[in-house]
Amino acid sequence: MRAILLAVFILCLPGLGWAGNVALVIGNSAYRSVETLANPVNDARAVADALRTHGFDVILANDLTRAEMLNTLRGFRDAADRSDIAVVYYAGHGMEIGGRNYLVPIDARITDERDARLEMIELQDVMSQMSGAKRMKTVVLDACRDNPFVTGMKRSNTGRNVGRGLALVESAGADTLIAYAAAAGEITPDGAEGGNSPFTRAFLNAMKGPSLDIRLLLGSVRDELRRSVPGAAPFVYSSLGGGTYVINPKPAASPAPTARPDANAMLSDYATAELADSIAIWDAFLDTYAAQSDHTLYILARRNRDLKLAAQGATTTAQAPASRASVNDPVDSPAVSTPQPNVPAPVLPALSRQDAILEIQRLLKGRNCYGGRLDGIYGRRTASGLATLSRESGSRLAMNRNSTAEQLMDLIDALVVVDDARCPDVVIVRKPAAKKRTRPTASTPAPAPVIQAPAPKAAPRKSEPGQTVFRNPPNYCPQFGSSPGCRDGDRIDN
Repeated sequence: MRAILLAVFILCLPGLGWAGNVALVIGNSAYRSVETLANPVNDARAVADALRTHGFDVILANDLTRAEMLNTLRGFRDAADRSDIAVVYYAGHGMEIGGRNYLVPIDARITDERDARLEMIELQDVMSQMSGAKRMKTVVLDACRDNPFVTGMKRSNTGRNVGRGLALVESAGADTLIAYAAAAGEITPDGAEGGNSPFTRAFLNAMKGPSLDIRLLLGSVRDELRRSVPGAAPFVYSSLGGGTYVINPKPAASPAPTARPDANAMLSDYATAELADSIAIWDAFLDTYAAQSDHTLYILARRNRDLKLAAQGATTTAQAPASRASVNDPVDSPAVSTPQPNVPAPVLPALSRQDAILEIQRLLKGRNCYGGRLDGIYGRRTASGLATLSRESGSRLAMNRNSTAEQLMDLIDALVVVDDARCPDVVIVRKPAAKKRTRPTASTPAPAPVIQAPAPKAAPRKSEPGQTVFRNPPNYCPQFGSSPGCRDGDRIDN
């Protein structure tokens, strides 16, 4: 239980969270025992701002004494231990003595080479303080200046090398990169006062460029420095692996959301353009809705525009301008026409037959005239929807199985601009359920059959006075009992 509480306490401590990428930037200009350097403080401020822009947590410390440098490195160590990438950027004096590289604090008083360990900070100590970074440790040294400490030093061993620049680091551990502003043993100028050194200026320009692996980024720094300082040769020591190490990441640019046009506005603009039917109006419509090039109205507008262009080209070819007759020619001189080259008609964008039928089904469905599946197949539902919409709108809208693609495109044109007619909702009338006939069971006696009495015979029709009534109309006896086949009573005379 105590172990769990201790773990929770440690996680909740402020400052112990994951630090991501961290950097320590130092600029030493105000040296006390030698001439002041013009630009390291300016360089440090500019580099700190650039690293912050790219997501680094930066510690900026300028004009540090030896004690201040040690305390600053000790504080930076805690941040580096929690980081992925740790960077130290140093601008100021540096020197190499006996193969060891040193950074020079502003209070250093170096009269003897044996003062090196007492007065300066060894580069190896700087690297050990940042060794806890998980992915990469980087030290960038803009310290290869002409060093005034060298000329006044007393040397206890004349065979020991005291170089003007910095020496090559033989071993710096894995995942480490060290960049010098000049090659081993060489120096570079400090630059114009009030600005930045040539190396720092090239570094800042590279940081503003595209996101690159740090080895490629420092390669671009070297290229620019060689152009600005002839003969300069920056040096990079690297023990990095095959991964990608980026210190100037750029945020991915999110594409601007494309606003979908208002359907009513687009339809209204299309109707206006169709009424005007000029190339300029069609071009304006296409420019306005260029982002919706997959929309049916856009396809139709482009088709109409191209048809106008084709027609205009054909008219120009047929009506070639005649050359004007000279004022010195006779009045009856015939005008000579200039032949014009054949202008090929542009290839018009068109939908396939299936896509055209599919678009017709969509338009019908939007008007409540099609309830089937959108399949691009002409069938009974499509034909019925067209017939119903024709009746409701008073327009002639029809197609058949043999309709060409051009005819289908014309039908789409008509459907797009037809008035706001809709098909009525279908009312389904259900037949009343038939009553179920029940069979008689043994327990239920069958109803007795109903015997209807025979209809009474109609009474013989009485004749009116002066009327002859024939009992058998087909058998007419012209004279009572005088013709064969006549019987008594066949004719009654009143």
